[in-house]
Amino acid sequence: MGQRSGVLIAIDWENIRRGAQLYQRHVTPADLCLAMRHVGSIFGEVKGGKAFGDWSLRPDDGREFSEQDIVPYHAPRTAAGKDRSDPAILLEVYDWIRDREDCATIILGSGDADYQVLVDRARLHGRRIVLCAFSQPVSRDMLATAPLFPLEAELGIRLAEHGDVDVEVVPAPAPETDHGGVDDLLARFVREMHQLESRMNFVGYGVLCNRWMLDWGMGWNEYECRNLVDEYLDAGIVERHEVVNPNNPDWPTAAVRLVRASEMVRMALGLSDGPISNPVLAHG
Repeated sequence: MGQRSGVLIAIDWENIRRGAQLYQRHVTPADLCLAMRHVGSIFGEVKGGKAFGDWSLRPDDGREFSEQDIVPYHAPRTAAGKDRSDPAILLEVYDWIRDREDCATIILGSGDADYQVLVDRARLHGRRIVLCAFSQPVSRDMLATAPLFPLEAELGIRLAEHGDVDVEVVPAPAPETDHGGVDDLLARFVREMHQLESRMNFVGYGVLCNRWMLDWGMGWNEYECRNLVDEYLDAGIVERHEVVNPNNPDWPTAAVRLVRASEMVRMALGLSDGPISNPVLAHG
């Protein structure tokens, strides 16, 4: 064990990004690396690590990880947009467990239940896996098998606390009168859709709502994303179309695309002058 005292870091970047969205926060790769290195230093000397994700989607994040001496491991998504970081992490970390004699501990930036097999394998090889992720998405199975260092604490995110409070010093929330947040949401949706359409043959309605929009931080869950897309359909921002399903021609795939003739879409893409208004309110 004198030689086996090093620490390696494995980061599931999409898992961390989604965890941050639960608190309406944006976490940079640099901040995350600092937090995970701090946790790693408790167990030994941090000897590097890898961050897993589709870096063709987030090249700036990949470069920032590289600047922090964390190697970006490219795990390209499927044609349907499904994230494939999990199998890449399973294979790579298992190689560390099996072959890296200088590694005693692995700091895993995720809490998905799929990684429980890694905890078991690490134990068989005399290694340890420690979780460092946002606590809300961590599965109960993982909590039962591996210690967790919550990123909320490492990043200084204060949670609501129980206790007495003087209601006279708690100001009531001001009524919302500015709908600028909705305009920002529209602009981000249009720009993300524009990039998505430029690299995919079509954008399926289902995968848009249950995966892509969650990645973009457009909603807390699939239900909210579907409601927002339906509002944009009514407002003429997007339109539905059908794509032939070669596996089942009788059941075509429902897809969504930008209505590029829409003035709102053109303004969001910087192709027209004038402010971006709120089409949902205009059609309400």
